[in-house]
Amino acid sequence: MDQLSPAETGRTAQGDTSITRVLGILDLFTPDTPVWTVDMLVEHLSLGRATIYRYIRALCDAGFLVPVAGAGYVLGPRFIEFDRSIRLADPLLHIVPPVMAELREVVNGAQLLCGFYGLRVLTVLQDKTDPNITMSMERGRPFSLFLGCPSRVILAHLSTYQLRNLALNQQKEIAAAGLGENWAEFRDTMRAIRKTGYLVASDIDKDLVGIAAPIFHAPGAVAASLCLVRLKENVTPEDAAFLGGVAVEACQRISAELQAFRPGNADTAAPAFPISRAR
Repeated sequence: MDQLSPAETGRTAQGDTSITRVLGILDLFTPDTPVWTVDMLVEHLSLGRATIYRYIRALCDAGFLVPVAGAGYVLGPRFIEFDRSIRLADPLLHIVPPVMAELREVVNGAQLLCGFYGLRVLTVLQDKTDPNITMSMERGRPFSLFLGCPSRVILAHLSTYQLRNLALNQQKEIAAAGLGENWAEFRDTMRAIRKTGYLVASDIDKDLVGIAAPIFHAPGAVAASLCLVRLKENVTPEDAAFLGGVAVEACQRISAELQAFRPGNADTAAPAFPISRAR
């Protein structure tokens, strides 16, 4: 691994503190490079061996890393504990499943709930009824904020300040994704997505069509997206428009429930709501 990930780059820009360096170590553990040794970390991070040992010891003590054969380390069981906590405590994961259940017959394909942080978007919940659908955006796999309709519909609803910063710092990636060669073009592309309310795309899995709409945890504050997926061969332009309306309606209901949520409120499940029949 020769370059820092986007998350690492962002943290480096915030300041080279001990906390950011420790978090940066965790970012290095990926499916492509799941095992790191102290020697590898010393060379990659250009930090002293004593410093690396101190960071590794702290991460192991907290359960974030565990040693393996060959003097290596891998991600530890603490993340599994966090995953359980997220599944039990995240309001979205209480609100969205009943909505997905209501939509199954309508969508007749698959559904993805996608969240984001920094420049990464990833699926946190998946529901599939069509066994012929295979999606790249599997749970936990990160994708660029600039690729795929679940990502771009989130991107379009970021604040103007955030979009300007992205246009300033990520213009090459924005242009490569076909979102605009400059700030004016990028702004207009984002504005068009917001005006429509949903986005239809097939840029990640060419044999699929995704129709995504945004979810808001507060008015104007995007939190996630819901993407309805079908095989491309089963989607006409009319179907896409119909499913776009379904996605927008569902996300409005989810957003209302999410914004009504208060810590300590045990009843976070979304009520059933009528869905138009599938086309």
